[in-house]
Amino acid sequence: MRIRRSTPHGALALVTVAGLLIGGGPASAGPTPLAPAATSAEAPAVAEPTRQPTRTLTLITGDRIESSSGRIAVIPRHGVQFLRYQHGDDQYVVPSDALGLLRQDRLDERLFNVTQLLADGFDRRGELPLIASDLTGMRGLTAQRRLASVDGFATEIQVADLARNWPTLRGSLRTGKLWLDGIRKPALDVSVPASGAPAVWAAGYDGSGVTVAVLDSGIDNTHPDFVGRVLAQRNFVTDYETTDDDLAGHGTHVASILAGTGAASGGRYRGMAPGANLLVGKVCFSYQGLGAACPDSAILEGLRWAAESGARVVNLSLGADDQPGIDPIEAAVNDLTARYGTLFVAAAGNSGWVPQSVGSPASADAALAVGNVDKTGARSWDSGQGPRLEDYAVKPEITAPGTAITAARSATADVAPAGEQYVSFSGTSMASPHVAGAAALLAQAHPDWRAGQLKSALMGSARPSATIELFGQGAGQLDVARAFTQPVAADPPVVNFGFRSYPHDAQDVISRPVTYRNDADAPITLRLAVTGDLPAGVITLESGTLTVPAHGQASVRLTADTRAGGAAYGTFGGRLVATADGVSVQTPFSVFREQPSADVQLKVTARTDAPQEVVTQLGNLATGEFVVSYDSADTLRVPMGDYVVLSMGISADGTGTVLANGRMTIDRSTTLALDGRRARPVDIRLPDRDAAPVIGEVEVQHTGAPQLFAMSLTGDPGSIYTADLGPEKVAGLITSVTALFARPDRSGDFTASPYTYQTGWYQTGSFVTGFTRHLGRRDVAEVSTSYAAAAVGGVGTRVNYPVIPGVDYPDGLVLPRTTLPAQRTEYYAGNLGWESTFEEGVGAGADYRRLSELTAQRTEYRAGKDYIERWNYGVFTTPMTPAFPEYPVVERRGNEFLLRLDGYADAAGHRGSADPAGLTGKLALYRGDTLVEERAGAYAGIDVGEPGRSRYRLSYGFTQPAPTRLSTRVETVWEFDSAYTATGTALPLTAVGFAPRLDGTNTAKKHGLAAVPLTFTRQAGAGKIAKVEVEVSYDDGAHWAKAPVLSLLGSHTAVVGHPGRAGFVSLRARVADSAGAVVTTTVIRAYELR
Repeated sequence: MRIRRSTPHGALALVTVAGLLIGGGPASAGPTPLAPAATSAEAPAVAEPTRQPTRTLTLITGDRIESSSGRIAVIPRHGVQFLRYQHGDDQYVVPSDALGLLRQDRLDERLFNVTQLLADGFDRRGELPLIASDLTGMRGLTAQRRLASVDGFATEIQVADLARNWPTLRGSLRTGKLWLDGIRKPALDVSVPASGAPAVWAAGYDGSGVTVAVLDSGIDNTHPDFVGRVLAQRNFVTDYETTDDDLAGHGTHVASILAGTGAASGGRYRGMAPGANLLVGKVCFSYQGLGAACPDSAILEGLRWAAESGARVVNLSLGADDQPGIDPIEAAVNDLTARYGTLFVAAAGNSGWVPQSVGSPASADAALAVGNVDKTGARSWDSGQGPRLEDYAVKPEITAPGTAITAARSATADVAPAGEQYVSFSGTSMASPHVAGAAALLAQAHPDWRAGQLKSALMGSARPSATIELFGQGAGQLDVARAFTQPVAADPPVVNFGFRSYPHDAQDVISRPVTYRNDADAPITLRLAVTGDLPAGVITLESGTLTVPAHGQASVRLTADTRAGGAAYGTFGGRLVATADGVSVQTPFSVFREQPSADVQLKVTARTDAPQEVVTQLGNLATGEFVVSYDSADTLRVPMGDYVVLSMGISADGTGTVLANGRMTIDRSTTLALDGRRARPVDIRLPDRDAAPVIGEVEVQHTGAPQLFAMSLTGDPGSIYTADLGPEKVAGLITSVTALFARPDRSGDFTASPYTYQTGWYQTGSFVTGFTRHLGRRDVAEVSTSYAAAAVGGVGTRVNYPVIPGVDYPDGLVLPRTTLPAQRTEYYAGNLGWESTFEEGVGAGADYRRLSELTAQRTEYRAGKDYIERWNYGVFTTPMTPAFPEYPVVERRGNEFLLRLDGYADAAGHRGSADPAGLTGKLALYRGDTLVEERAGAYAGIDVGEPGRSRYRLSYGFTQPAPTRLSTRVETVWEFDSAYTATGTALPLTAVGFAPRLDGTNTAKKHGLAAVPLTFTRQAGAGKIAKVEVEVSYDDGAHWAKAPVLSLLGSHTAVVGHPGRAGFVSLRARVADSAGAVVTTTVIRAYELR
C-alpha cells in the first residue's frame, strides 16, 4: 500500500489499465471542428502550449509508448494489459505483468515514469541503465561496476533486447530490487560576504588543510582560480564523456563558489573556503542538449570515493524528485555519514513552486539541505520547499545566496559570455556550495568535529527571515561568522516528531531531548522559547531557562502532544530558540497531526477463481488526497469524507475487471467489499466479422475533486468486464470507451489490413455494468484514406486521440504501421471527436528514424456518411494555420511580434509539428531594410521598439535533411505594414501553398502540362488576393521561368510544363493582396517527375 497526499497545485491521480471498452450513446453529427477551451488572448507568450513531436519510449518490459504534447498511446504486446496513472505532472504506464513485482517492491517505480524517462532522454538512448541490489537471482543481467555504497551493481540492457529479456528477468526477480540508474540534474562578489566569510578569513581561517569534494560535471583545471587547489580528480561517467573537462560548466561554477581563490578577478570572486583542497568527482556529463545529466550509479561511486578519500565536506548541487521510501542515493548519504563522519551538503532543488518539493538526496536524514535566497534575503520562487514527503520533517534546513551568483566559467563549456573568466548562474546549486564552504571553514577550526557537529553549528547560528515560512528556510540564512563566535550549539539540530495518527491519545505525546553544548570557559544560562504559528498545547517546553556548564552539556525536553489542537490538523512547525548574550540558537521542529481518519478493510473478490493482480484507489472528493493499494485484502488509512473508489483486477486467465463507485461516504472504520462477480462483459460487434481488436480502453474519471481520479483498462474487448457499484448519478463522473479494430493476417499481424474501425463513446454521471454495442454499416462513418510517401522506403503510422469533453489527456489509438504509399478504409463510430497525428519514418526496430509528423484538427465524423482524406501529399509549405486556434501564427502585442512558425503543412492542410529528425528553421524580422532580429528556430518574441506604422519584412525558412527528398528547402517572406496594437492582434497575413495532382510517391509524370492549383491560408483581416505570380525551376532554383496563372472566381491555378526527363520541380509564388501585403514562397524540390 502507498499513501500519497496531494499538494496545493492539485496533483493529478490517474490510474489507467490496458483492456477495452465501455460506453454507449448515439453517433453525433459531423464532421465538425470541436471548440477549443477558452483561453485569454492576453496570456503571456511563456504560458503558451507548443505542439511537441511524437517520441517513442521503450519500457523495461519491451513495450513501446508513443508520447506527443502530454498525450500517450501504448503499442501493446499481445495479451498484456496496462495500468496508467499520474502523480503531479508525471504519467506512469505499467504493464500488467510488472504489477506483481511492483507490489513486492522488486522494481523501481521510476522505470515506468514515462514523463521523467522522456525528460531525461531515455528515448534517445540505445541502452537502459539499471542498478541491481542483488544480481545473484537476476538472470540476463551482467554486473558492469560494483556499487559498494549500496551493496549493489550497475548494469544495463540494450533497448533492442528489452522485449526478449523481459520474460527471463521477470521470472528470476525474486530477491533484491532493480532500480533505474536515473538521471539527476544539477539543480559571488555579494553572496560570499553576505554569508559572513570575510570575518572568518580575518580570524585566520580560509579552509586550509581541509579536504572538500565537489561531485558535479567536473572542473576547468586551467582556470586561474583553481591553480594548486585540486588535490585529486576522477571521472565516473567515462561511459558518456571520456574527457575530464567540464563541458557543462556547472561543476566549475560550483567549485569556484566553494573554494575558488578569485585569482582571475583580483580576489573579487573568491569562494567561501579559498584555502581548501579540492577533490573533484565528475558524476555529470553534458547530455544531448538537455544540460548536465548525473547518473545515479556515478553519484554512488563518487559519494564513496569522496568519503574514503578523506573529504570532510561533500557538495551535491544535484538532485531529482524525492520519492516515497529511501532511494539508493539517500541510503548511501546516510550510511557514509555514519561511517566516515562526512557532511554531505545538498541543494534542495529548483521545483519550489509547490510544497513538498525538496529533491533527493537533500531529503536524506543526514544531508544538510540548502534553499536559495537572493541577495536581499528573499526566498527564490523556485527554491525547493518542505516538508519532506511521508514524515513531514523540516527540509530545507538552511538557506544561502543562490541567485545571480558570479563565479568561475569553464572554458570548455558552451555558456555565455564566451571567452570570459566568470559567469552568473542561479539556483539552489549555487546556494549549496556557500554552505559547504562555510562547513570547511568550521572544519579547519575544529579538526575533530564530525558531520553532526558541523551541521549543528551551521543551523544553530543561522538567521531566520520573518518573511519566509519555516518550510522554505528551515533554521534560516547561513551566517558562518556567527557560527564561529557563538559558543553554543544544539543536538539534534532539527527535531522531527513525525506523523501522529487520529484519534489522538496518550501514545501521541512524544518528548524529544535537545542537548546544548557550551564551548565557552564560563557557564551560560539560555532563555528558551518556542516560536511558530502553533495550536495551543501542541508543543510544550520543559523549562524556560537552561544553564549549560562551561565546556559541558545540558538538555531540555521538547514535547509534541497532538491530543491538543482542537479542530486544527495538518503539518505544524516552528523553532526552539535559545538565547543569551551573543547567543541565538535556532532548532526547527515539525509534527503532522492527522485529521479524523478511519481504517478501511479492503476486500476485493475476483470475478472468477483465477488468481489476479489488483489495484484499488480511494480518492477524497473534498481534498484530493488518495490512497492506492496493490492487494485484494488490505487495510487502508484514510481521512473521513466522501470518496470515489476505483478498482481493477487482471486475472491469470487473461481477463480484466474494472469496478467503480463514484461516491461513497467513509465516516467510521469499515469494510469495503468490491465484488468482481457483479461485473458483466464488454461486447462490441462490427459489420466486418473478420475484424479483431488491436487495442482499446475503458476509462472512468472523476473530475469533481481538487484533482482528477481515474482508472482505465486496455486489451481485448471480449476479456473486459465492468461493474458500477455506486449511486445512479454522480456529478463529475465521466466514462469513456475507445477501441481500434482491424483485420489480422494468418500470423495475427494487422499491418496489411485493408480497413480499421475507430470506435469511441463517453457518458457522464455514471460508470457502466457491462456494455453491448452491435454496429451496422449505418452506424459508422466511412473514410477513404490515402497516405503518400515523401521518402524512399517510408513507413507511416497514424495515431488517433479521442476528444472527450472534460478530459485533457486521453490515451491514443495507434493504427497499424503501413508501408508507404498506402490506402485504407477507416471507419469511425461513437459520439467522440478525434484528433490525429501521422508520422513518416524509415527503417524498423532500433533502426527506425522518424522523418516528419503531421496533425489534424479535432473532427467528428457523422454516422452513415462517406469522407475522403489525403495525408502527406505535397507540396509541403509553411502554413498560416495555428497549432492552437487561440494563438495566431503571427501576432502583435503592443510593440512585440509573437511568431509561432514551427513547421509546414501538406497539400490537404495537415499542419506539421516540430520535426524530430532535423528540420532546421531560421527566421528574421526587418523594419524597412534594417534587421531587427534574426534567430534559429520558429518561435520568437521580438520587440520592435517603435509604435509607429512601419513596413516590415518577415522571413522564415527551413531545410530538411536526407532521406527526405521533397521540400528540402522552403522559404517564405512576408512584407506588410504594422503599428502598435493595444491588445494581442493577429497580423493580416496570407500563406500560399501548392496542390498539384501527385501519385502516392508524390510524383507526377514527365512530359506535358500540369495544373498546379494554389491554396491560401489566412489570418483574420487579410486582404483579398489581388495578384498572383508563379515561377518554376528544374535545377533546384538555379534558374527560374515564369509559369502562366489562370484566375477564375477567386481560384488561381498555375500551368507548369513538365520536361521529358526525370527530376524535381521547384516552385515559387509571389502573391499580393488588396491591403498591400505581399507573400513570396519558394519550395525547392516541391515534387518529383518520373
